[in-house]
Amino acid sequence: MKSFFLLPMVAGVLLVAIESTPAQTNVPPAEKKIRIVLVGDSTVNDAGGWGRSFKEFLTGNLECINTAANGRSSKSFIDEGRWKAALALKGDYYLIQFGHNDEPGKGPERETEPNTTYYQNMTRYVHDARAIGAKPVLVTSLTRRTFDQSGNGKIVSTLTPYVAAVRRLAAAEQVPLVDLNASSTAYCEEIGPARAAGFNPIVKGKSDATHLNAQGQLIFARQVVVALRQAVPELAPDLRSVPDPAAAMPDKLFDVKKYGAAGDGQTDDTPAIQKAVDACAAAGGGVVKFPAGTYLSKPIFLKGDNLTVQLDAGAKLLASDHFADFAVPEKAGAVRAFVNADGLDNLTLTGKGMIDGAGAAWWREMRSAQKSGRPEPRRPRLVWLQHCHHLRIEGITLQNSPSFHLVPGNCDDVAVTGVTIRAPADSPNTDATDPSGCRHVVYSQCTFDVGDDNIAIKSGQVDPAHPDAAVEDMLVENCTFLAGHGMSIGSETTGGVKYLTVRDCTFDGTTSGIRIKSDRTRGGLVESCTYSNLTMRNVKIPINITCYYPKIPATDSSLPVTDKTPRYRNLKIVNVTAESPRSAGFLIGLPECCVSNVVFENVHITAPTGLTVRNARAVQFLNSDIQTKSGSALILETNAEVTGIK
Repeated sequence: MKSFFLLPMVAGVLLVAIESTPAQTNVPPAEKKIRIVLVGDSTVNDAGGWGRSFKEFLTGNLECINTAANGRSSKSFIDEGRWKAALALKGDYYLIQFGHNDEPGKGPERETEPNTTYYQNMTRYVHDARAIGAKPVLVTSLTRRTFDQSGNGKIVSTLTPYVAAVRRLAAAEQVPLVDLNASSTAYCEEIGPARAAGFNPIVKGKSDATHLNAQGQLIFARQVVVALRQAVPELAPDLRSVPDPAAAMPDKLFDVKKYGAAGDGQTDDTPAIQKAVDACAAAGGGVVKFPAGTYLSKPIFLKGDNLTVQLDAGAKLLASDHFADFAVPEKAGAVRAFVNADGLDNLTLTGKGMIDGAGAAWWREMRSAQKSGRPEPRRPRLVWLQHCHHLRIEGITLQNSPSFHLVPGNCDDVAVTGVTIRAPADSPNTDATDPSGCRHVVYSQCTFDVGDDNIAIKSGQVDPAHPDAAVEDMLVENCTFLAGHGMSIGSETTGGVKYLTVRDCTFDGTTSGIRIKSDRTRGGLVESCTYSNLTMRNVKIPINITCYYPKIPATDSSLPVTDKTPRYRNLKIVNVTAESPRSAGFLIGLPECCVSNVVFENVHITAPTGLTVRNARAVQFLNSDIQTKSGSALILETNAEVTGIK
């Protein structure tokens, strides 16, 4: 997704010496880049603001100089000569954002009154920029992520009068406006206080709700870019949809070809790739870049914090298909994953390239073992990321893994955006992604087309730090599920799962749609899961919620409840349309522990047979129907307590 995991720079005025080259005969002059100058406070600068990540969205036709500085207001930036220095850079566009340090209590050298001195200062910025032939763009202040203590989910802002003044000025002077305050406030209120706090840097042991960590820098820089495309349409062709980390940090670029990688698909490029990774780690972070080409490799090990792995368009990182290359010598039968990371902070995998696991040889061996009765061989994962914090995966394609493709384990703050994961529909156990024991996770705009679970959320162990739920706060939105077993939780749920939201997704040809699966040997609490705005076409089992796995018995007797007993409760399914060639599905608990408090609202399912309900209580249908070819909408078995539908 991005390289917002780059080391901060010291904030302050950035003075740039423009080199002049003597005229040379018959040499055409270099085309001048369009220069954008950022002007503002610490919420704009490269250390704690959105400025660094903003640079990642610029093509080579644009350059950005960030003059924003910590603690400056619209007044002090002028008084200290910083605005004069910024004008001397002769920018073509000036993006101007002030407000945080103009507020009362900031001292007489900084504070201004919104409708008088602040408005006058901001007007001066507009007029001065125009006087040198530049185009000013006004930006309203980034919101502080300070929420009302009443718990209503609304942000309390003292910036409102300054934001209003900028909006009035933009209208009066006909200046392009990037209303970052509106977009950042709306987004933070939508995701709620817990997730919004994930954008806060930790300063001296305290969470800072004003400035931005690496994740927040990317999120809000993207908002600036989206608004800038609309406000200044002539810049739109040179504003990227997917950020390029190298654009923001060219001095920390580690090109694998410069370390000896051939990229011809035949040479073993493992040593060169690992050298580039090691050099990046030694430098304190940066971008390991794969230009177009096919890089044949054995397992590689990512190292160091603040690491971005960038796979350019046309770049393929291809796994060796020699089984011995993945063996763990000290542990018979064990295998390593292809791409490995453990304990890293600020790790990003990004770009338009792909990682290919060359899984066909492994699949053949597994099928052969099954046919002959031999033990099935252990197969490597494709990307295995463990105990990582602030993990970003954006834009890349993962394909043909020997087994699971993307496995974040015990990771915190994970964003997977615009990723395609694919393998043949008959490839064995090729789960697209299995987030295990992870917290604060987002999957957005992804496509899953594989041979097993599309997403399988796993919680196999109790987390002492989070005994209620090892997996908490996960969002899956705007994703496409094709071949595969659907949106799954389980089968390991011992550690607990809560606060899952799945919304605005499409399922086409999956085996299941909404799936929760476990059994008495590895169960736990699954609660507070919401599924909304889902469309399912040709999905065999749209609702597949069962406390038995892999098979549902025809009958069963009650057993003692233990800490491994599956417990599902407080599930909400809203605005779902499904077409099935087989069955509406199953909602089945245990005799000793019923599924409870399940709401179906505005759910419409068409299927040959109805929904089987057993050991389920407080199941409510609101404005919903199940159309069947034969039989009733509900197949009610033992302990089925259902209202609102027949």
